[in-house]
Amino acid sequence: MATRSTIGIKSEDGTIKAIYCHWDGYPAGVGAGLRQNYNSKEQAEALINLGGFSSLMETLEETKAGAYGTESDSARTFTGEADWFENFNAGEEYYYLWDENRWVIFSDEEELCLNTESEVA
Repeated sequence: MATRSTIGIKSEDGTIKAIYCHWDGYPAGVGAGLRQNYNSKEQAEALINLGGFSSLMETLEETKAGAYGTESDSARTFTGEADWFENFNAGEEYYYLWDENRWVIFSDEEELCLNTESEVA
């Protein structure tokens, strides 16, 4: 069974641009992959620009191979965290947000951990 997640990036104006990831959305899966392989604003933006995908892979090229590539799976914009939590509606269990210089992980609209290991100096 899939552990669904959504991955987003927060803009300076507070809006969030987010996509869907179907498999391995738990912190040891997608969470670890984001910290290890997509740990900069530029990498996060490139990932979001792919649109929704099946699985997060080690490289952008590998992840792109599993991207759905349809207009309905392109990134969606939300007015902020509350809007994102309420309206993404893909059955996601985890929310991953690039906020300034780090990944923040939420589940059930509650912040699970602020991963200081992922902070960029």
